[in-house]
Amino acid sequence: MRKKIIAVCLAVMLACLLWLVKDRWSLPAVQETEHEGLRVGLSQAEPLTPWKTAQIKSFKEAARRRGAQLIYHAPEEESLEWQIEDIYGLLDAGIDYLILIPSARNGYDQVLLEARQRGVPVILAEQDVEMEPEYDREDYILGYVASDYYAEGELCADILARHFGIEPCHTMVIQGEKSSAMDWERYMGFMHGVREHSNLYVSKRVESSGNRLTAQKVTESVIADQDIDFNAVFAQSDEDGLGVLQALKLAGMEPGEDVVIVSIGGIQDVFKAIIAREYLATVKSSPEYGDAVFDIINRHQRGEDPDRQTMVKHREYTMDNAEELFEDAY
Repeated sequence: MRKKIIAVCLAVMLACLLWLVKDRWSLPAVQETEHEGLRVGLSQAEPLTPWKTAQIKSFKEAARRRGAQLIYHAPEEESLEWQIEDIYGLLDAGIDYLILIPSARNGYDQVLLEARQRGVPVILAEQDVEMEPEYDREDYILGYVASDYYAEGELCADILARHFGIEPCHTMVIQGEKSSAMDWERYMGFMHGVREHSNLYVSKRVESSGNRLTAQKVTESVIADQDIDFNAVFAQSDEDGLGVLQALKLAGMEPGEDVVIVSIGGIQDVFKAIIAREYLATVKSSPEYGDAVFDIINRHQRGEDPDRQTMVKHREYTMDNAEELFEDAY
């Protein structure tokens, strides 16, 4: 009897062991992250606006999801000189890839040459760069990720044309920095849209820098010059548009009635102004660059040739959909 009990116990134990082994081998294999161990540097020297903060967050999240280490230093100065020093510091830290968000069109030739000599591929984000004729840009840049800035500007003109219908639209243009390829393309796209619509006119062009206070001051100056008549504003960034909004309010005007504003960005403060019917529209230029950039790195790691240029999507938000789609704002 005792031997029978022992035999039964051994049989049960063996069955349990076999079940555990079977279950162990039936578990899905643990997938290694795509870029585990990679050190990716990110350099940018722009103000930390809500849009820029969302963009940097997208890089951090994409790196985390793919197992890469993102090395980023918040800008101590908003200058090309500081950024060049930052890039050299990242290269000295032994990065495998560099994500570069240029703060100017020119001035990066030597640091791009240094990155190439060290075997560090460079991905440009948001803005492109120009190099001296003796350098073949494609030898130094692995890929470029940006929005279609020209199309964003065109869409802003279309929004104004639809809003005014057959009525004339006299627009003040808040132009970005001339050294910025992004701002220039948005401006050129808007001006092309103006030429396409017979009811659109440009009454005044002023320059700002993506800064609310600067845009507020230049708008106050235009309002003080009573010879300038405008009933619409195109601002090349939401930050500029919000500065215009404040200037109109301080001047006793009714934004949304006396003057309508359209800008590019997609931040929450502008969505709130649209919902309050103080602002006509924004074209959201998505800050979600992270996955597109790391897709380029992934393809390069696999020995494939990544696309030289990748476009992120944009979309318009107006009084018709801003409240419903508020979660799209950042």
